[in-house]
Amino acid sequence: MPTIRIRSAAVILALLAILAGLALGAASPAAAKGKPCWERVIDDWLDNGNIDKTYKAACYQQALKHIPEDLRDYSNISDAINAALQASLRGDGPGGGSQQGAGGPSSSGDGNQGDETPRKLQNVPDRSYYRRAIDNLGTTSADSLPIPLLVLAGLGTALLLSAAGLAAHKRFRARKPQP
Repeated sequence: MPTIRIRSAAVILALLAILAGLALGAASPAAAKGKPCWERVIDDWLDNGNIDKTYKAACYQQALKHIPEDLRDYSNISDAINAALQASLRGDGPGGGSQQGAGGPSSSGDGNQGDETPRKLQNVPDRSYYRRAIDNLGTTSADSLPIPLLVLAGLGTALLLSAAGLAAHKRFRARKPQP
C-alpha cells in the first residue's frame, strides 16, 4: 500500500513540475515584450549593425545613455543611434524617407539593399574590408569571443605545449643510460 502512495505523489510532483515549466515558458515572451524602448533600440542595432525600426526620440536618447562601454568604444552604435535620432526628428523613416513601405530595407528581393542602402541614407560610412572580415567571423555580438582573446589563447597554448615538450625531452634524456 505505501508504494501506491509514493507513486501517486511522484506523479503529482511531476505534473506540478510540468505545469510550472509551462507557466515559466508562457511568461518569458511577456517579459521580452516588456523591455524598455532603449534596450529594443540597442538590440535592433545588435541584430545587423543598423537600426531598422522607428522609435520615439526619447528612446534614442535613452539608448545613447545606456550604451555599454565596450560597444561605445569599439563600434559605431552611437553614430547609428544619433543618425536614427536625427532621422526621427526630421520625420523620416529609420534609414531616411525611402523605407516607409511595408517591406523594409530588403523588400525588393535582391538582397543587396539590406545592408548598404540604410548605411548611406543614415550618413554612416561604408564598412572597410577589415570590418567586413571581422563581421563575417561572428564577433559582433556580445556573446562571441573577441579575436585578440582567441589569438592570446592560441599563443598561450603553443607556449605551454612547447614548455611541456622541452620538459618531457629533458626527462627522457635523464632516464636514458649514459655510456
